[in-house]
Amino acid sequence: MKKLLSKCLGFLVPLCLIVLIPTLLYIDKDVHSDFGDKDNYSWKYNVQSLGDISTKKLLTSPVKYNSFILGSSRTAGVYACYLEKKITDSKFLHYTSWSDPIEGIYKKLKLVDSLGYPIDNVIMYLDTDYTFKFKGKCRPNDHYLVTGDTRAKYLFKHYQSFFSRMDLNKVKILLGAEIEGEAFPNWESDVFTNDYNHKCSDSIIATYGNIKNPKTFKAGIDSLKTSGFFYERPKKQTYQSSQISNFEHDVLLNIKALFKKHKTNYYIVITPLYSQLKFSDKDMKIIEDCFKGNVYDFSGKTEITDNIYNYPDKEHFTTSVSKHILDSIIKISPK
Repeated sequence: MKKLLSKCLGFLVPLCLIVLIPTLLYIDKDVHSDFGDKDNYSWKYNVQSLGDISTKKLLTSPVKYNSFILGSSRTAGVYACYLEKKITDSKFLHYTSWSDPIEGIYKKLKLVDSLGYPIDNVIMYLDTDYTFKFKGKCRPNDHYLVTGDTRAKYLFKHYQSFFSRMDLNKVKILLGAEIEGEAFPNWESDVFTNDYNHKCSDSIIATYGNIKNPKTFKAGIDSLKTSGFFYERPKKQTYQSSQISNFEHDVLLNIKALFKKHKTNYYIVITPLYSQLKFSDKDMKIIEDCFKGNVYDFSGKTEITDNIYNYPDKEHFTTSVSKHILDSIIKISPK
């Protein structure tokens, strides 16, 4: 019996150590910022969810927000600090996620409402390619207060996702070794507005929309053109097939109901994508009927989308385009 027990212990102890040591390192490095409050929640590692990090900033920030930027990564060029100059008495939070589906947008608004924040102003981006993808359902890697998961399930999902596909960069993270490149974007968002990868200042606002080193920028785009990076778009206007399901239509109506409850001053922007695709007539009618008079359509074949220099990575447009959109739709600061 003692020999059997000794053999069992000889097997179990190393096994426990194999599991325990990486787990303790994972908790210590706190890759997903799950354990204890941080001075500034920012997108540090590519394994993190931007929506999750942004929710944590909302939950811990001392700012009394009353205004929100919502949508996909295309909102990265929308500067909350610039909007606060344009819209009187606004306190903006950049509250977005990568390729955020429509339910993810709604559930973030619903969380903001449940926490007692006023929703005075909203800039909401809708994309013809992502907003109604994944059947419009909230992304499972969002914060548990957004998805409706328990905290225990949420923490386990983070743990499981980290260790399910181990690679050299993850080992380096656990060991505290230096990593770089796509695995470690190491963004430093603004501590108050959550604007991505910059800290708000008068100089940032003054140069908003400017391209640094325009000659170098243009040369880079030209090299991509000659390499075949940019695909040819159809000569005539093309449309997405109808995407908005009954569920997604209901989500849009729920968003509108929150806007009505808060008497929100809101702007629904349909983004100008390189693909130049527009929503189908059916989907466009649903959006316009829901948000009457507050829809600003920059999609399709336009002067913006015809200009290839507006799309340095083919997926996102430059901050100059975002500034142009904001200046086009916000004429007078609401009283």
